[in-house]
Amino acid sequence: MTARQSALAVLMSVALTEAGCGSGAQSPTVLPARSVTGSFASGDVSLRYLLERPPGPGPFPAVVIGHGSGEVRKEAFQFLATELLTRGFTVLRYDKRGVGDSTGTYSTVGIGNSERMFADLSSDMAAGAELLRTLPDVDRLRVGLMGYSQAGWIIPLAARRSKPAFMVMMVGPTVTVGQEIYYSRFAEDTTTPFDELSKILKEYTGPHGFDPRPVLEELTVPGLWLLGSADRSIPTIETVTILDALIAGGRPYRRVVYPFSGHNLNGAKIWPDIEVFLKDVKIVK
Repeated sequence: MTARQSALAVLMSVALTEAGCGSGAQSPTVLPARSVTGSFASGDVSLRYLLERPPGPGPFPAVVIGHGSGEVRKEAFQFLATELLTRGFTVLRYDKRGVGDSTGTYSTVGIGNSERMFADLSSDMAAGAELLRTLPDVDRLRVGLMGYSQAGWIIPLAARRSKPAFMVMMVGPTVTVGQEIYYSRFAEDTTTPFDELSKILKEYTGPHGFDPRPVLEELTVPGLWLLGSADRSIPTIETVTILDALIAGGRPYRRVVYPFSGHNLNGAKIWPDIEVFLKDVKIVK
């Protein structure tokens, strides 16, 4: 991810709200969520969290919201949390390691350190899922993972560790880190046609760093990818090609591409598709 993409990720919770990525209503009904803060351990790192519960006794399905790139804090993605709370989910968000009140060292992710960084960041997300499973008002069999952008690389690794009930990736890439960086170099802030960008990407011969495909080939966790056809941060065409091959090979994945939407899914009505997916995998009725 470029520096510009990192800044975009930090602001993503605002962008999603402004983009109208809702269920069709102008704004979700805000429920009186029960909120608590605390810390959970991931190895020798302590991660500060914000846990929000919907009204009622439970047991609730639950979601860990993962991070995009940048120095993301537990207060980010409030719009996603509110939408999930209205649908009866307990929601866990946390300060990224080395950010806010979490310990550890924050680092940006590049090609060279991507394998190590994603191993660390996915262990954090998996630890969050395990925390949710310890709560008496959470249904252990309905704990899932959700995240945006860079989280599309992290969530499959976390899923391999924590065996969640489902995973939802918003504009999450399935190409390698090297390919994504190369693509964004030619795509960001340009009007280059996407078929031309695909030709350029085919010419890439540099290092790849982390490749999510081997992990995705082995997972049996139902997954949903929400993508924008006009994304100039991740290569949607190549991401879809990989996903379609995995689906044809029997992986329990599905994907939705929103016409004219960019990396912030501007104008996309994502919640009807999320709701259908969650009903199909029997997370909600």
